[in-house]
Amino acid sequence: MKVASVVLKKDVVYKLKSQKDWICWYEDVIGECCLQKIDIAVFPALLGEVGHFRGDFVEIIKDLSLKYKSIAICPGSFFEREDDGIFHSSFLVMEGNIMLFQRQLYLSKWEKFYGLSRGTDLEMAEIKGFKISIILPTDWFYPQVPRYAALKRVNLVLAPMAIKGNRNFARQIAGVWQNVQQNLFFAVESGFKGKFEGIEFFSESAIHAPLEMTPEENGFLVKEGAEGSLIWAEILEDKRQKAILKFDVLRQLNPKAYKNIFG
Repeated sequence: MKVASVVLKKDVVYKLKSQKDWICWYEDVIGECCLQKIDIAVFPALLGEVGHFRGDFVEIIKDLSLKYKSIAICPGSFFEREDDGIFHSSFLVMEGNIMLFQRQLYLSKWEKFYGLSRGTDLEMAEIKGFKISIILPTDWFYPQVPRYAALKRVNLVLAPMAIKGNRNFARQIAGVWQNVQQNLFFAVESGFKGKFEGIEFFSESAIHAPLEMTPEENGFLVKEGAEGSLIWAEILEDKRQKAILKFDVLRQLNPKAYKNIFG
């Protein structure tokens, strides 16, 4: 499977002034994905909020996905309003169909202040031969969430990401990178850069894999560079299995300890 992470340049958030501008940007990036024959593309977190979508984010992305066959799109995240609750949510859509929908399970201080509610379950879907979950930004800093995914045999996690603060390498690798190495799945991380509700965010994009199967044995199949709005990599389950044989983290655990962790 060929996966892609969208690289959001910081000035993009400030240059795109309307819903129409954002839709054109999405189309440009998805078009590039199609040229590269990408199977799954992941966009940064919070785009549904900064992109002037006025509550129409899901339907707009569903309609957009109808134009591009055979590519599954995780368009980032948005604040889903249902009854009296607001949830930080994301989804994976393909040809107009929602394949996977996920609400964030834990909340940071700023999210609690904003009035967000918590989701209750980590959802999973089988797509193109991979078992997939979406893990939203704050949940990466609660290690029981990615560990639960791994114990459920998820082998690909989509990570629309937004890390509060300015560029901080230690904070960045404490999220997705660390949890990939502790759980040995693939992860596609797409990072938000810019301001939301007066809060500064800076997250870089990368495609992660177990150390033993990455070219420089550093856990990165590819990282964002100075140029381009897209990075991609081929992920191969047989190579991941060979890497796991070198050190199978999950075999050292007590799986019963992770039952009902979202209750």
